[in-house]
Amino acid sequence: MRSSKKDLQNSKKKTPAKKKTQEQMIFGRKKSKAAEPKPILDSATSDELFIVDQVRKIQVERLRQTYDDFFQNPEFTKISKYFFEQIYGAGDKASRDAAFNKIYEKLSAAVNPKRIQRVTQLKQLNELTDELDLAVAREFMKMKKKSAMTLKDFETCYKALNNKPERELQLQLLMETTRFFHKLAHVPLLGFVIKPTQLAAKMLGVEYIMEFFMEGYRSFKSVKDAEPFMVAIEERERAYLNKLLP
Repeated sequence: MRSSKKDLQNSKKKTPAKKKTQEQMIFGRKKSKAAEPKPILDSATSDELFIVDQVRKIQVERLRQTYDDFFQNPEFTKISKYFFEQIYGAGDKASRDAAFNKIYEKLSAAVNPKRIQRVTQLKQLNELTDELDLAVAREFMKMKKKSAMTLKDFETCYKALNNKPERELQLQLLMETTRFFHKLAHVPLLGFVIKPTQLAAKMLGVEYIMEFFMEGYRSFKSVKDAEPFMVAIEERERAYLNKLLP
């Protein structure tokens, strides 16, 4: 059976290209990528998570005392509160982490890994911190104490775990990412560049995390020379680490 001239003409017509969605315009074409491993805290029991919360509160209090001079200095008060209380503080950290991971999953599937190297380091730091906190919580539970964890208990567990390489990596990642994001906060017109990311977060239903990031952006931007702050963190945290794990 012969095809008609009209049929031949129709067969030559190209299929109309599909319009890109807003998500594709922001994140680009999705690449095939291995599934991200589940966050380590997903494997924790409710009792373990309860102790992890205590671990974080104790460390926030220790940091508050260790860096009281910066809290009292008007030039560094804003960045100190954000850095030592809000980023690591108990509360909605779990929901922020979930939102961050959701955005990171989209970015890593669409963007060259080199372009998001620092974001990847931030994710690695967050995951390592959760892993270390959970290890401390599990070590504390072995002690079978009925009272709440104290700083002395925390330090006893810290020593017992004897994981100095992991603690040193945690400090290294902390310093590298912090210095980078402080430098980034002073890039001219960065606020305008952030706009597409805010739209992406809204599309993913996690727009609240952008306000958290914007607060960090404003905190870092409020300090022109953050090197005294960075040096103090590196020196004091290394001294604390070496005191517990000589």
